[in-house]
Amino acid sequence: MSAFDDEFGPPERPVAALKRVARYQRWLIAVVLGQLILWAGFVALAFVSRRGPAVQFPMVLTFILGAVGAVFVFLLSWELKGPFAAFMFAAATVLPCMGLIILTLVNSYASAELRRNGVRVGVFGASENSITDRPSLYDDEDAGW
Repeated sequence: MSAFDDEFGPPERPVAALKRVARYQRWLIAVVLGQLILWAGFVALAFVSRRGPAVQFPMVLTFILGAVGAVFVFLLSWELKGPFAAFMFAAATVLPCMGLIILTLVNSYASAELRRNGVRVGVFGASENSITDRPSLYDDEDAGW
């Protein structure tokens, strides 16, 4: 952090970058919800059926959702933290128990960045429509030119 950041706060992100962060965050939340619904259904099916359900199908879906989650973790981390963090977080997402923790961590980074830039973030992330264009320092329509 520089002295400029201390005095004036962190620089604001461009609107296009904020919209990408909001989009990636919503997809990341969808992956987390998909995994939770998948395993809640699997556990419910195990209690209802007399014999144990087949484990192969949920495991395949878990790996597919994990790969999709790793892609969105990579994109979101690249946008927020840079390339090194993007590779590290995406690699950690592939690990079975670490995946959900990394998904939650990167989601919290995205929420903090969006809030810092004045975007309202709900339970399912921020809507791209809530991110409005901000006037630039160089918008001088009233300058009398």
